[in-house]
Amino acid sequence: MDTWITYVIAPIAVALVSWILGKNSRRIDETSKIVTLLQDEIGRLTVKVEKLETKLETKDEALERKSMIIQEAFRCRTPSAKCPVLIRQAEMNHYAVVPEPPSA
Repeated sequence: MDTWITYVIAPIAVALVSWILGKNSRRIDETSKIVTLLQDEIGRLTVKVEKLETKLETKDEALERKSMIIQEAFRCRTPSAKCPVLIRQAEMNHYAVVPEPPSA
């Protein structure tokens, strides 16, 4: 009986275990590749999120400044055409729009 198990069942068992482990090894390799791709994508998305956060903070700061200007202009007792806050804002807007001349 031992001989039959040794010569028939044992090789089948070894082949079956090898096949299962080989299949799992391929799955592990494929999973590792997928994990690596996902990590790369997460890295790229993280960079994009950081850039968007920076842009958002810049926009928030600009909106806060504009809000403060509007509040100060509202408090101004002089007409809008003579309000120093609005005049200064118009000057700042003019400087922001006018491009610098190209250097020769």
